[in-house]
Amino acid sequence: MRSVVHRFDANLQAAYGRAKTNPSGQTGPIAHFLTALVDRTGLATTGPLALLRRSETAVRRWFNVYTDVLSTLQVLQQSCSLGIISNAWPYLEGLLNLLGLTQYFDSLTISAQVGLIKPNPAIFQLALRSLHISAHEAIFIDDMPDNVAAAESMGLRSVWLVRAPRPRQHVAYQALHQIQSLDQVIPLLHES
Repeated sequence: MRSVVHRFDANLQAAYGRAKTNPSGQTGPIAHFLTALVDRTGLATTGPLALLRRSETAVRRWFNVYTDVLSTLQVLQQSCSLGIISNAWPYLEGLLNLLGLTQYFDSLTISAQVGLIKPNPAIFQLALRSLHISAHEAIFIDDMPDNVAAAESMGLRSVWLVRAPRPRQHVAYQALHQIQSLDQVIPLLHES
């Protein structure tokens, strides 16, 4: 069920992004209706953060940063450019800022802003261009195996972040390189 809801939300984000970036008349009336609804409700810009913006304590209670994230980002930032590709609404920028993570990233590719969603190859290409690197120079990390497999098929070195063991793993995903914590990506930078 989670994957169905996730896919539906991602498709809405992409439709929103296409409607916002295309000139009037090039998208259908449903896309314009959804875009207007999302804009009027504030979902695109604030989403669930609307109630939390005034209280950093509330943000910390609802959203946590794993203990390995900050130390890993600090190490990675010293030797490479970092980017995010996210199937998300534009409020992700505000959330990253509130959590103190924005400073680590050189590029942010958000589906609702660019009209594309992972695992579409075009969103990976867009992110690579924004970082001025080619696929073979990148390491892509994601917690969704479909996204990892798609990035790998495009020539990106790809890693599946699996923080908790998954009881049933699809055979197609068993060959994916897996890590259990983000800091396990650091040694991969030195491998050729």
